[in-house]
Amino acid sequence: MSGRHTPLVMAALVVVVAATVLVIGRSERATATPRPPVLGAARVAYDGDLGDPFILPVATAGSVTSFVAFGTGDWPARIPTAHSADLLTWHKGPDALPDLPGWAAPDPRHSLSWAPAVLDTGHGYVLYVTLPEARSGQQCIGVATSPVPEGPYAGVGDGPLVCQHDLGGSIDPSVTRDRQGQLRLLWKDESNTRGRPSGLWAQPLTADGLGLLGTAHRLLTARQSWQGNIIEEPAVIPATGGGWWLFYSGSLFDTPTYATGLAYCPDLDGPCQETSDRPFLTTPALKEQAQYAPGGLETFRDGHGTLWAVFDTWNRPTRNGRFRCCRSLQLAPVLPD
Repeated sequence: MSGRHTPLVMAALVVVVAATVLVIGRSERATATPRPPVLGAARVAYDGDLGDPFILPVATAGSVTSFVAFGTGDWPARIPTAHSADLLTWHKGPDALPDLPGWAAPDPRHSLSWAPAVLDTGHGYVLYVTLPEARSGQQCIGVATSPVPEGPYAGVGDGPLVCQHDLGGSIDPSVTRDRQGQLRLLWKDESNTRGRPSGLWAQPLTADGLGLLGTAHRLLTARQSWQGNIIEEPAVIPATGGGWWLFYSGSLFDTPTYATGLAYCPDLDGPCQETSDRPFLTTPALKEQAQYAPGGLETFRDGHGTLWAVFDTWNRPTRNGRFRCCRSLQLAPVLPD
């Protein structure tokens, strides 16, 4: 979750009617890429104001038995959670990060802990989360660990895992494993806070998920008019014919122009290519849905192998052009590309 800063450009976004809430955009310039994935019908799974959602499948004896959802800070929880046994019925859970690591700045309102992602290492869990750094005052990505999926998680290290100080900071972590089994961290730089287009990055991780390896590679930069100089919340899935699909959010997160984009990456060293000059997933025009500005998309697999997209939508109208409350957790199956 970023876009928390006034964008340089506020692009008018065409709202497209879509009975399933989902809109797929393609451009003639993207004909060299594989056919993009398609999302099935979306449904609101949880209305507990869980922004920038991440869902962790929890396995027992090798089988998925439950799910834990994590979200951006929402008082009184720094990292609110919810849990479910079937993806249908959800119950509010504990704060996954009740205590900040020592390097983080105070956050008394619990409003500066953003966009968590969690890795199951097989012998414990690693939480990646955006937190304010005391030294620089910038938002940075930290890591914390817990022996159980719901937490509480305890900070690891004397400083953040990633913080591109020369680019205004680093936020919105996501973690994936490439085809060779190498863990990779994805994130967004905060260049838009300095009047420049933001970018998305990837870098290999150590086997335990707690350290970085090699070099960071830029995957994509905000260039489309609808993005308003902001792209954020990267998440990838393998493309059937090779390469990767990169989902991301664009524009200012609490305005109606916020939407989800899609790019194609031949590999995770970048660069990636936009599949369209329009968003992949936009605000629905069906008023009875009362859901707006989809973003923060991540993916996960259930116990049957079905790939799901999880994202948030605002479920109240704007006031003075901005959303104030609240965000629903949406689920939609990702259909094969």
